[in-house]
Amino acid sequence: MKHLTKLVAILIAITEFSYADQDIWKSKGPHVRIKKNDRDGSYVVFKRTTDDRKLFKISKDKKDRIKMKAAYYRNPKGYLSTGRIFDAQGTLIYRVRYGYDKETGLLIAEDMFDARARYYYPPSVRDKKGKRVEMPIRRVYYFYDADGNQSKAISLVPKKGKFAADVFKKSRDTMDLYSKEKSFDTSTSTNPLHDNPFEQEKKEKRRRTPR
Repeated sequence: MKHLTKLVAILIAITEFSYADQDIWKSKGPHVRIKKNDRDGSYVVFKRTTDDRKLFKISKDKKDRIKMKAAYYRNPKGYLSTGRIFDAQGTLIYRVRYGYDKETGLLIAEDMFDARARYYYPPSVRDKKGKRVEMPIRRVYYFYDADGNQSKAISLVPKKGKFAADVFKKSRDTMDLYSKEKSFDTSTSTNPLHDNPFEQEKKEKRRRTPR
């Protein structure tokens, strides 16, 4: 009986993950993970497709009411490419786009666009087809140390109280339209790799696998 009790305890431990943030992780099969906040009872459900090309993230409060939904997509090479963020009613509110370094393949940029209203750079900014270019309402740039570890990230938002034309006429650099966001925390970005349990498990598996 004692051996059976120990075995059950081990099986329970395998399906629960605990990280430094003290949140509780639970496994519901190979494609579903649940992250519970032990302080307020809220939780997040992560689901992925069998081919790992799509990741779905659903945030709920302690009464099981949906607070927000998100869907993220990988390209055929496995890189996170786009994201869609929805409110509790299922209305699309943000679109997200991710960019990578051509040589290292590291994520270097994250652009968020307002799905309810389109904002554009000044008329003089055009793409190769001559069309106006949509302006992100938030840009996140990631930086890495010599070993490829993410060292810092900065967030930029459109400058407050300035008209695009007034700012842009001083320079042809579109970066002039943005200012650094204060008190930025990478956990508040829309990059699901920061809290994706499946990514954490992949890292743990690689770490345990003998070379």
